[in-house]
Amino acid sequence: MNNKTLLSIVLPTYNEKENIKPLLAEVNKIFFDKNYSYEILFIDDSIDETPNIIQKTAKKDNHINLIHRKGKERTGLATAFIKGFKKAKGKYICCLDSDLQHPPKKMIVMLEEAIVENADIVIASRYTKGGSAVGLDGAYRKFISIALRYFVQILFIQTRKTTDPGSGFFLFRKNILKNVKLQPRGFKILIEILMRAKYSKVSQIPYTFLPRKNEESKATMSQGIELLKHLWFIFTTVPEAGRFIKFCIVGGSGVIVNLGFLFVLVEYFDFNKNLAWLISVLLSIASNFILNNIFTYNDRKSSSHNQSIKRIIYYYLISLAVMIFNFAIYKFFMLLGFYYIVSAFIGILFSTFLNFILVTKIVWKKNK
Repeated sequence: MNNKTLLSIVLPTYNEKENIKPLLAEVNKIFFDKNYSYEILFIDDSIDETPNIIQKTAKKDNHINLIHRKGKERTGLATAFIKGFKKAKGKYICCLDSDLQHPPKKMIVMLEEAIVENADIVIASRYTKGGSAVGLDGAYRKFISIALRYFVQILFIQTRKTTDPGSGFFLFRKNILKNVKLQPRGFKILIEILMRAKYSKVSQIPYTFLPRKNEESKATMSQGIELLKHLWFIFTTVPEAGRFIKFCIVGGSGVIVNLGFLFVLVEYFDFNKNLAWLISVLLSIASNFILNNIFTYNDRKSSSHNQSIKRIIYYYLISLAVMIFNFAIYKFFMLLGFYYIVSAFIGILFSTFLNFILVTKIVWKKNK
């Protein structure tokens, strides 16, 4: 392959000896009458005859390249993909499994979608109109897949660009990974790319996730645990990941600070309750500012001492203004006849969203 390779097809394999020949036959068939230069890159961790079959086939087909990992090099599906990304020579990279559940003919559709629509990422989705997850064997796997989909989309805004963030079948422009350090765990590499890569446009196409033809599913409980660890790692290391959720967590801690100081000042130091409330509110705002600076907006550090002072002042002004807004919402719904607890809850919801928007746009706005 030369530097003009258009597409690199990255195929991690683990004991797929029954699948290699039919898979390659399908791939070569769909590219036979297409004027697209491509390479097929196997990243193999097998301990059976799979690498031998690939090597024999590669002698007859110069599209095929094999990287066989041995012993301690076998570190899972995610690292296999990363190895493939680094070795890939194509302008675009397509990821799919080697178990024939991803129909290879859809690669052409994804590639042409990327070219025509100038998309940086094209995802084959089971959960869009025209797609199907019929290949998921059993109600348990279907439930886990759907639950994961919604959980990830709730947690990470960036994954809402597709209906199937857990898809293992997708294509992307290689240069979106330039100077990007991927740190995946488990097997959901697409989530990692959506959260860390530098891209503009995401497209998706429908596809049918086919029933497995050979071998049994390699999904295990330990892989599920690794996935949860991976999601937590993204949440704690990617600044944009779940920023609103982080903001709410900090806000919850502020409630504890507020009520804690109020109780201590009144019960142990015999403060006037109104004065104690005011002091507690000011301290909780200070606590929220410090934690948001460290946890929620840690990617937007102050560039100078003066900016830090301005941020503190703006934060207090916004927080106090939002408290007034909160009270106004509370009284409004009370006048409409809502139960006072419900009115207070609605006020909290409105004020939390408003507070988040204002501090994001004003206090921790991105530095130019």
